[in-house]
Amino acid sequence: MSISGNIAMGLLRLIKPGKGSFRGMEEQKERARKENEAFVFSLPKSRKAEYHVMEETEYPCLCIRPHVIRAENKAVLYIYGGVTNNWNTQKSMAVRYAVDSKTEVWYPVYPSMTERPIPETVEYLYNIYKRMLERYEPKKIAWSGVSMGGYYALEMINWMNRRHPECPMPGVVFAHSAGGFPVDDKDWEELRKYEKSDPMFSEGDIRIVTKILADAEHIPGWIMVPGQGDFHNAPETYLYYGEEMLAGNAPAYKRAYERDGSGERIHIEIVKNMMHGYSCMPVFPESKKSYRETLEIVKKL
Repeated sequence: MSISGNIAMGLLRLIKPGKGSFRGMEEQKERARKENEAFVFSLPKSRKAEYHVMEETEYPCLCIRPHVIRAENKAVLYIYGGVTNNWNTQKSMAVRYAVDSKTEVWYPVYPSMTERPIPETVEYLYNIYKRMLERYEPKKIAWSGVSMGGYYALEMINWMNRRHPECPMPGVVFAHSAGGFPVDDKDWEELRKYEKSDPMFSEGDIRIVTKILADAEHIPGWIMVPGQGDFHNAPETYLYYGEEMLAGNAPAYKRAYERDGSGERIHIEIVKNMMHGYSCMPVFPESKKSYRETLEIVKKL
């Protein structure tokens, strides 16, 4: 463990940013509504990349092309995280990934899970992937999802198996701190193992999210619960977690992959004394290692 990582996690555990902030369902619904209303899409400006809008819809998809492209025949679908619409706060991560990988990155501005049902959003992301398939071979496409974006990346595999089995899988999937919504005590106990060490989330935080989802009562369990997903024919999948509650989802994902014959293609790394989403932020030695690993995998597609 790096000294810098220990210091950072020590500070986070001291100030506990966001932990316990999901205190009331109605309060959180109103907070989510205001954050979603503040969403306004505008074409970014950057000296590092060119931007194009691939979807002229209510929720557009941004194409990020770094000035230096290593290979024109591959691309990354980058799915940001968060409960509300966080496209603007995380686009810098997608830009950096495009520049570092020297690869075109598609960055969909998807509907927030508090304003549109999760299945609708997964179908939207699937349609973006279908657009990518018009330009790229499936094995030359990587999906990279952060936090709830990691959850969406994994659910796209599940969704395609159940709804679009004719669609080919991508070459690789990276799920950074992927979420999930446990329903039984066994899975919740896996999450509780990390609660004390997680400086950012509590069990209450995760439970209340399930209550403020749009149309929550009608979302089928197979798209909510990690262990109920269909992961037949899944591509190589890399799950990266810090010492966080969401790491408790890893065993359920692993069991589902093994049940569906994809156990050899799921790779899980849980790094002690690292925070939520660490592998997307190449700041500490541990995060640089995981981040560079994904770059090398994309390079070899």
